[in-house]
Formats: sequence, structure tokens, C-alpha cells
Amino acid sequence: MYNFMRKFPGGLLLVPMLLSAIFYTFSPELFRIGGMTQAMFTTDGLNYVIGLTCFCSGAGLNVHRIGKVLKKQGVLLLTKIIICVIASIIFIQLFGQAGIWGISAVAFIAAICSTNPSLYLALEDEMGTPDDVSAFGLVGLLCVPAYPMLIFGLSQETAIDWMPIISTLVPILLGMLVGNLDENMAKFLAPGVSVLTPFMGWSFGASINLIEAVQSGLQGVIITIMFYVLMVPILLMVETKFVKTDGISSLAISSIAGMSVSVPFIISQTNPAIEPFVASATAQIAFGVVLSSIITPFLAKKLDIHNHLDISETHDF
Repeated sequence: MYNFMRKFPGGLLLVPMLLSAIFYTFSPELFRIGGMTQAMFTTDGLNYVIGLTCFCSGAGLNVHRIGKVLKKQGVLLLTKIIICVIASIIFIQLFGQAGIWGISAVAFIAAICSTNPSLYLALEDEMGTPDDVSAFGLVGLLCVPAYPMLIFGLSQETAIDWMPIISTLVPILLGMLVGNLDENMAKFLAPGVSVLTPFMGWSFGASINLIEAVQSGLQGVIITIMFYVLMVPILLMVETKFVKTDGISSLAISSIAGMSVSVPFIISQTNPAIEPFVASATAQIAFGVVLSSIITPFLAKKLDIHNHLDISETHDF
């Protein structure tokens, strides 16, 4: 099973995620029997798995190397945030809450703001550096529903709840504290990041209904195209031209997370005006999750092969 999953880019995440999505599409109550089974095999344990992964990745983030991490991933994430804020404000100003082509403002914002940290981790573990892997916690900040809620709030001038973002930072900072105080603990916790990746994939998949995702049809495809067109070219330019690295990280942070499926419903709880758009937005985002989970690893692998070919040709010369 392990060797099979490793055959695919990001396979440690994607294979469990797709298997889980199939199970929960046709038998959503299969593992909802309470106790440890429900905690482990449903979305109930998702926050714990993400928190523990943030802790383990934080333990591997050496304070002496944090400048290097921020110089790369920090710049890329800041670029992504700027794109999201500008694009969200423009979208709402031009098209309002109802949006365009059947894509509402809440669907658009939830999709473009999304980043799948588990897929990032799987791709960087395969094609990146240890510093790239240790940035998982930072990337995870853009996964929590609080982030698109923050962007939505900025574009709507509504109140912002900072607590979910703070709660994501706590395990990262505690992991950094433990790992930097004791190098042996850092080495002990390091494998935890890879070990937890399949469990995150399963938990994310448990929130995806494949039938509803496919039914979103054209809108699901359009929202995915919007995501890539807005994100990938700018991020690649920033990483390759300004940060001067290979571009893999730009693609690794360019996918839609399963957790984003819950964003429209969460926002509707504080903004009833969003309620009519929740069902369609959820289906469109779910389809975007499926599509980007396939497209992003493919693009990253193609770029990685291209980079290695360039290096080989340079050496031959």
C-alpha cells in the first residue's frame, strides 16, 4: 500500500482522501459509531490531527533557520494573501453577493483563499527541502476557515474573529519551543509529520461528497480555473524571479483544501444573507478540491522533472 501511494505525487495524502470521499459519499454514517472509531475515521478528529502535525512541524523549525523559511514561504504566503484580498474586494464590487456565472461571492472567496497544507506537505516531503517541510505550520494558517472568513470580513467591513488564527499558532509555537530546547526531541518528532499525512487525507476526504461535487459541473470547473489563473502565475513569478528558487513551493500551496467545503456554512451562521448560496457554493468548492488535488501534483511533478532536466543539461554542458 505504501509503495502504491508513493507512485503518485502527493499520494500519501491523495489516496486516503479519495478512498475516504468514496466511503462517505455512499455510506456517510459508516464510522459514526462513537468512541475511538468515530474520532479517528471521521472529521471529528481533523483539528487534532492538524494541530499535532503543526506541533511536529514546528519542532523541526529551527529558530536559526526561521529567517530562511520566512524569506521563501513567508513571501509566498504574503503574496497569496494580497492576491486574495484584492481579488475578493474587486469580485464583490463588480458582481455583488450573487456573483457571476453561478459562482457566488462566498464560493469565490472560500476557493481562492484556500490552501491544502496536507498536499503541500506531501509534495514538499517528496520534492522539497527540510526547510520547506518545516513550514507546514505556516501554510496551515491559510487552511483554517478563519482565514477566508477574515478576507470575507475585510471585503464586507464586518467584525473579525482572530481566535481561530491564534489557536493555530499555539501548537506551532509550542512545537518550536520543544524542538529548539531539545534537539533530540526535534529529531524524535520529525517523522510525525509524514506519519500523520495519510490520516489528514482521510479526514479531509470525509467532508467531500463526490456526487454533489460532480453535480456542480461547469461552475466547479470555472471556480477551479479562476483559482489557478489568479494564483499560480503570480506565485511562480515571485518565487522564481524574486526568491530565486525552483517554483515547487508555489505549486504546493496552490490547491483547494477539503476543509474549505465548510466555509460557506460557517460564514452563513454569522451572515444570514449568505444562506441562499451555501448549497451551490459547497458543491462547487468540493469539486474544486477534487480537481486541484489531481492537477496540482501533476503540475508540480512536471515542474520538478523540468528543473532536474535543466540541471542535468547544465552539468552536461
